Amino acid sequence: MRSIRAILKYGLLLPVCQVVGTAWHELIGHGLVGAAFGGRIVWIKLLGFRVWPHFYWDGWEGYGAIDLAGITSRTGERLMELGGSASTWLVSVAAIGLLWLRRWRRPGRVHRPGRGWPRVILILLGLWWIDLFTYTLPTWGLRRSILWGGTKSEPYEAAIALGVPGWLFQAFVVVSSIALATAWVVGIVRDRSKSALQISNNSSKSENAGAGSSEATGSEPRA
Repeated sequence: MRSIRAILKYGLLLPVCQVVGTAWHELIGHGLVGAAFGGRIVWIKLLGFRVWPHFYWDGWEGYGAIDLAGITSRTGERLMELGGSASTWLVSVAAIGLLWLRRWRRPGRVHRPGRGWPRVILILLGLWWIDLFTYTLPTWGLRRSILWGGTKSEPYEAAIALGVPGWLFQAFVVVSSIALATAWVVGIVRDRSKSALQISNNSSKSENAGAGSSEATGSEPRA
């Protein structure tokens, strides 16, 4: 029953994570980097809606898009284009690192897998490496979502324009994606194993304490 609840919880939160990740990709990854090079945001589009400067339905053309004007250099433009997927990749690295650095539990309570919103949020953010990976799929002749999605690899083209060899960028994406996916899975499994061991140890201590208490309160034999 607990596993079903966990599946339902993460199933409901994944679409929210998708929306938040798209907004982060556009606003922080593209928008903030572009602004650092003198750019200004003309409009922002998320999931078919224009959300800036006016909110209205503009038709589905992908998960998100942003238009910036006034970037002062070609290097700034390329870094802005690379910034979208790079920003979500960095969030994933940070989230998985935090999952490994400590166990997210409520003070004074036995830790159980999947409990506690900080841990849930970090697990979801740890999946954001997928953004850079799927954006690189078009370089192998696939669409972003394999069967649908765009055919342009924005970060790949930006990296090449910045002087990075295409094969090296592809290798980095593949290796880092495998490493992050492995660290994400192992981190979750390790946490569950430690939690099960802790619960087992606490149960044993409680049983031993109960047995000791029964012996201490037993009646003295009559002479």
